[in-house]
Amino acid sequence: MTAQIPYHSGILVADIGEAAARFTAELGYEFNEPTSITVPRFDDRLAGTEGEVTLSAVYSRSGPHRLELIAAQGEGIYSASRAGLHHLGIWESAMPARLATLEATHDTVVEAVLWRRDGGLSAIYARSASTGTRLEYVNDDRREALERWFDTGVFS
Repeated sequence: MTAQIPYHSGILVADIGEAAARFTAELGYEFNEPTSITVPRFDDRLAGTEGEVTLSAVYSRSGPHRLELIAAQGEGIYSASRAGLHHLGIWESAMPARLATLEATHDTVVEAVLWRRDGGLSAIYARSASTGTRLEYVNDDRREALERWFDTGVFS
């Protein structure tokens, strides 16, 4: 089995600007400006809701292991009660198969699924019940565009 090496750590924060300044001062990371991202279909299984959601997030320009800061909101997966290290992000090329596998695994809880306007899967949050670790599987079909966002701060 080939190791799936996380490319980023997602950190849920109350204030993105304050958190970015702290990580810059403590670790030397450089961040782009926060970006608002609208997810047209967001199945937040922790909150028991499904619908459109707008998130505020920023990635570090520094890497290769990036930091993603996400503004806490709501009562589900992004609730302020989950502040701190939120997830490890990995690229995934077979999203529908990954979701099916995760949903069939007795030790895994699929906590949220993010869908695109075209009906394709964008990302999946899944937590291991035994380790408590949450992974974010990110569809790698937009990897080039996402990495451009990380490097430049321009989201497209």
